[in-house]
Amino acid sequence: MKSEKYIFRNSLVVLGFAIITLNSGCTKDGNNTENHLPVAYFSLAPARGDINTSIVFNANTVSDHEDPVTDLEVRWDWNLDHIYDTPYSTEKIISHQYDAMGIYFPMMEVRDSKGMTDTIKKMVVIVSDLSNMPPDIPYYLTPPEWQTWMDPTIIFKWTCTDPENDPLSFDIWIGTSRTSLNLARSGITTFNLVNGEVQYETTLSGFRYDQDYFWQIGAKDSAGNYTVGLISKFTTRPE
Repeated sequence: MKSEKYIFRNSLVVLGFAIITLNSGCTKDGNNTENHLPVAYFSLAPARGDINTSIVFNANTVSDHEDPVTDLEVRWDWNLDHIYDTPYSTEKIISHQYDAMGIYFPMMEVRDSKGMTDTIKKMVVIVSDLSNMPPDIPYYLTPPEWQTWMDPTIIFKWTCTDPENDPLSFDIWIGTSRTSLNLARSGITTFNLVNGEVQYETTLSGFRYDQDYFWQIGAKDSAGNYTVGLISKFTTRPE
């Protein structure tokens, strides 16, 4: 099959990342020069479930230099639509149940007594069948880790299998740091058969010259399971 083309623009919608823990952001009152930012962090369990699963979110690990944890307020955005679904509260533990299969990025914002905030996002996978096993971890073929002198148009290749041989589709995440990967393309199914091995691929164009980039592949099966590969690095050549 012919590989698909995609123009990778410099201005991408930031979904964040680490895929497990995504990059956080903060806001600060310009008139406040002494108060420190709070630090957002939360845990969740389980990170994989179905529509009957109640997921527990625990933000007791938020912190602040001046305020005690008990005084810090948090609020939650379950779908990363930047519309918060809960009001600010000092209660740090909450549960939520998703009503449809999919990949979700719940976001928590913490606020201190001076109004300064910090946010963090994580990933939750809701599947149709919990007995169905997730795909294996994608294995990257090209570009190899720490590859330098890459052209602005790059063919990405990888292999991946599934325990139940479910059909797979893939996402590719790209960023200029390990903690700020952006979803560059989703639903990739293009592959070639090489010596009996299925090799998936996609082509991205428009990378800046002389720039470090990081990339990661996410594999999704027909039950909605999602497995991410390692974060790999490459560098484009000078112009």
